[in-house]
Amino acid sequence: MSARPRLYWFSLSYSIKYYSMQYYTLIKNIYFTAVSLSFLVSLVSFKWHYPFHLKLFSGLLGLTFLTELFATQIGVKYFHWTNNSGIYNSFTIIEFMTYAYYYYCIISVVWIRNIIKGFMFFFPFFWFITVFFVFGFDKWNSYVILMGAFFSVCFALGYYYQILKSKKDIYLLSHPEFWIATGMLILYSCQLPYFGMLNYLNKNYLILSRSFWVVLLVINTCMYLLFTYAFLCKKIHRKYL
Repeated sequence: MSARPRLYWFSLSYSIKYYSMQYYTLIKNIYFTAVSLSFLVSLVSFKWHYPFHLKLFSGLLGLTFLTELFATQIGVKYFHWTNNSGIYNSFTIIEFMTYAYYYYCIISVVWIRNIIKGFMFFFPFFWFITVFFVFGFDKWNSYVILMGAFFSVCFALGYYYQILKSKKDIYLLSHPEFWIATGMLILYSCQLPYFGMLNYLNKNYLILSRSFWVVLLVINTCMYLLFTYAFLCKKIHRKYL
């Protein structure tokens, strides 16, 4: 192959990588904006006297915002971090335990509550063993993500089950808990197959793996937009319907 075709393919490859990086950066910034917006909007739960579980969820959104801020913005820019897995590993135990307690507060079906209690007892041990003895604190822990995602889907479906069995009329458009469960169900049902195949994809189909990661980031953004709507839906319903 002559030098010119080689130079052409090198330039084409570089252009694709450059625009892909620009595209990814844009999506990542939109995601961070969605996280920030959901947290700021959720603060109305304190002003409008929402029940405790929604205030708890607002606190989790605040912690999510701080985690993303330090892991992807401040840490990279000011401290030159090249590995933020330790921050995310610390966050996941709080995130999934808070999810569990949130659903424990809003679900009254006894057998589902027992499953949640079992998860809240078992998950910290699972997190500790996999973080410190399997992967390492500064390594990406896919086992914790898979476990947390699986039970998050189960808890959301459990809440749907409670709604279906409820004898009360529930207007879903103005029901915050429904939209939170919906957002979580969409994201974590997509995360399960992706993280389940992540090692295989990274070894054999790296470009496809990265493409799926971008798609997952878009879905993650949608989840936080649904969280934003969840904290506003009651007021929107009263004003316009």
